[in-house]
Amino acid sequence: MSPTLDTATILVNELSSLASQVSFKTDQNARSKALQLGQRLVAELEQPENTAVDLAFSPLVSVAARIAVDLELFKHILSANAPIDSKELSSLSGGEELFIIRVLRPLSSIGFVKEVGERTWEPTPITHAMVNEGIAAGHRVVGEMVVSAATKAPRYFKEAGYHCPTDPRDGLTQYAFQTKLSAFQLYSSMPRILKDFNMFMGNTMGARSYWIDWYPVYERLINGSVRDLPLLVDVGGGKGHDLVAFHEKYPARGRLVLQDLAAVIEDIQDINPIESVAYDFFTEQPIHEQGASKFHALLDLTMMTFNAGMERTERQWEELLHKAGLKVVKLWTAQADADGIVEAILDE
Repeated sequence: MSPTLDTATILVNELSSLASQVSFKTDQNARSKALQLGQRLVAELEQPENTAVDLAFSPLVSVAARIAVDLELFKHILSANAPIDSKELSSLSGGEELFIIRVLRPLSSIGFVKEVGERTWEPTPITHAMVNEGIAAGHRVVGEMVVSAATKAPRYFKEAGYHCPTDPRDGLTQYAFQTKLSAFQLYSSMPRILKDFNMFMGNTMGARSYWIDWYPVYERLINGSVRDLPLLVDVGGGKGHDLVAFHEKYPARGRLVLQDLAAVIEDIQDINPIESVAYDFFTEQPIHEQGASKFHALLDLTMMTFNAGMERTERQWEELLHKAGLKVVKLWTAQADADGIVEAILDE
């Protein structure tokens, strides 16, 4: 037996052992481990040349998904309540029937929809997810802003001498869109993009466990807090989705303050008792004596494309916060695939 098949056999046995556990369906850690094993199994079984070539064409699949979102194909397939043919989808969406078939077939190959007969489709669990307005908004804003900028990355980095950008007003986004505005300012100048961005930011957790469900909130934030002082300040918190979730679980524990750019704050409906404050991240923080500030972690290359930022290791967080006069108390590792938390205090 070849080494590859030996490894594949081991992975299959590990998967089988995990799946046989009584708690497998409800144990998120076990399911996360099974997913990792499954991905390793696919890598072992696939021919390396095929994997290498498939990667070159993979961006086209996300383009197909974006077009399907624009045509509302996922909504039409889901709402049909029965298999639906491409002719009917053409009538509902306004797209040419042959074009719709060519868009859906690559999506069917990765489980976004299911082709159950000739030119006939039905939903899968991923179809249900794609109908979520926040996820659909994410495909629009990432496709239009992040991916559009990323396509110019090879030329940009070659001209920049293959150095990481550090100026949020002079990075890949500025190069791609020919602007000196920061990414946040650029998005704020485009109402449709800003609306999609904020909607997506409220749904980036997907089905992952939420930080208030695993972080020791009472011990680290609430215990010893003063009710009249800010307990939690969410900088760049969009429409306040995190603070709303925090308030629902821990009501009346202290002041909750949402900070974002004026264009975002002006569009927010009343979310009492959360206080909304217009604030630019790159200016002095107007609120002092707050209990905690929260930052979302995003994929490293996405951050570099979007705002000349990066996703950091523990050491990199320590080095960055030290420059700002802060000391890392603890890096809290999330359960399964959720975001982690960096806890820091003033380094006095």
